[in-house]
Amino acid sequence: MIGCQQKYLKPETVLDLFTPEEVDDARRHGKLLSMELELTNACNAACKYCYRFAAEGPQPPSPDELTLEQIEGAVRLAHSKHGLRSICILGGEPLIPSVRKKYIGLLEVCNELGIRHLTVTNGLFLTEQTVQTLHDLKASVCVKLNGMTPETHDSLVGVKGAHNKSMEGFNRLISLGYGRGNKEYQLAFETVIVRDNYDQIEDMWVWARDRGIIPYVETLTDQGRGAKHMKELQVGNEDLRKLFERINEVDREKYGFDWDITPPIVGGHCSRLYTGLYVQATGTVCPCAGVDMHLGNLQKQTVSEILSSPLAKVTRNIGDHITGKCRECDLSGTCYGCRGAAYQAGDLFGEDPVCWRDVGK
Repeated sequence: MIGCQQKYLKPETVLDLFTPEEVDDARRHGKLLSMELELTNACNAACKYCYRFAAEGPQPPSPDELTLEQIEGAVRLAHSKHGLRSICILGGEPLIPSVRKKYIGLLEVCNELGIRHLTVTNGLFLTEQTVQTLHDLKASVCVKLNGMTPETHDSLVGVKGAHNKSMEGFNRLISLGYGRGNKEYQLAFETVIVRDNYDQIEDMWVWARDRGIIPYVETLTDQGRGAKHMKELQVGNEDLRKLFERINEVDREKYGFDWDITPPIVGGHCSRLYTGLYVQATGTVCPCAGVDMHLGNLQKQTVSEILSSPLAKVTRNIGDHITGKCRECDLSGTCYGCRGAAYQAGDLFGEDPVCWRDVGK
């Protein structure tokens, strides 16, 4: 344990892949360092806070999803021409059996090109065989964990027994060397802060840190299925501030980590708009998951054509266009707030409605 009197360190996270200098270089030279890539719209869970789907219940695949050949072509071009270094693989659910061939093919391409990759999963398919496949493909993994109790997790995921499956998945991954500070086989958990799990977040954080699991905890956005449940799920800004401050204190005193206390990510800043693109399963490209603003479609355009569009140039330099307290904030050099929250509130460039900070403090 690192004592709190020692120099504090910034924790490594699954998001902070690039240094501030690399982010600035990507902005100035139009590089595409990262992609968030959906493989399918199919999902066997029904998370109440889902940002992606408004319809209730598990979701089917779309008939016009990108093929492996289309995905591979986009990845190879992005890597050779625009410096792609990292891919976050999402769903729906990327481990669903119907897209297994596409998933394995993508990871093989990433490994060939030396592209770092992270698989985000709801944990329902983490069998011994699947976990071994993930290990063989050198996949870093982020597993859904919404609470320390089955009641909380299962209620939010909408699947009975989901908590047990996620915990079994964590144990199987750890037994193969994941977590425990292993930088090659990183292991993370992901959750969204809602009223149901608010009082469990701190325990989840400590549980993860003690096992070398990276915590990825973020605020709720007013979109998809989450928009339909906002009144029952949303945590107020003042309570969010208190939670962020408590976890910061835990990180400083118990683990020797320190970080800026700002939403939407506990312990980290988002630089997605500066360095990456979000690709939906059907090829539609957006600035990020929270900003459903269409920049183009990979079934009709190349990555290069999409990056050169006037709208992409604006969103990838979002810091030059934001207004209100986000523009005047003393942390504006490293933080642009949550552009998804601002966009869902009606103004992509407006101040983050979830941020509690007073300008200059």
